Amino acid sequence: MREFTISVDTLEKGQYEEVITVKQVIVVGYGGRDIEKVEEHIAELAEIGVAPPETIPAIYPQDVSSINLGDKIDVEGKETSGEAEYVLFHNGEEWLVTLGSDHTDRFLETKDILKSKQACPKPLADVFWRLEDIKDHWDELYLRSWIKDEKGKRKYQEDSLHSLLPVETLLEKLKEFGYRDLSNTVIFSGTVPTLEGFVYGEKFQYELADAKLNRRIESAYCIKVMEGQK
Repeated sequence: MREFTISVDTLEKGQYEEVITVKQVIVVGYGGRDIEKVEEHIAELAEIGVAPPETIPAIYPQDVSSINLGDKIDVEGKETSGEAEYVLFHNGEEWLVTLGSDHTDRFLETKDILKSKQACPKPLADVFWRLEDIKDHWDELYLRSWIKDEKGKRKYQEDSLHSLLPVETLLEKLKEFGYRDLSNTVIFSGTVPTLEGFVYGEKFQYELADAKLNRRIESAYCIKVMEGQK
């Protein structure tokens, strides 16, 4: 169990700080709404030797200690990359939405997907929206990310939330996997395909954009490979 101080940006009350308690963390894999997009991501992973999942979606529980609200993460291998995702959190009263990155060790992913996800911190933005404020135009929200490496900065991902499972469907799937009590739970939604395949960069920048309400959640973090790692 861990506590974090976040900002909640609401239509009714404006922005205010809230201390949240996180009891469990769940990462959803292959959480696309369009099966063709899911197969595209599976094919993308197959190119680096990752076996297809046994279930769609797939569920990967994480340790609460993996959550990182900072601007830097330490990783053990050079072949790691981020994934921009919408993130759900239930604070005991209502669902909140933010932006996260399911940073993953791609080399380890070819051997054990769960361990590849558990090997890396899970960056999380510190600004949250109320689901109630955005549910009427949910599919219009956009996920975008940019990567920076030795070639410079460029766009890495871009797609609307229409490409991912909607909240109600995602929560129903989690119930089918036995997750009945989701209070104080951080849920990573699954990601959208990359624009050019996996890139192992030094900085990952990402956003969740809401054009209708003219606001966005933005975050970024640097990736540091620990000394002595290959």
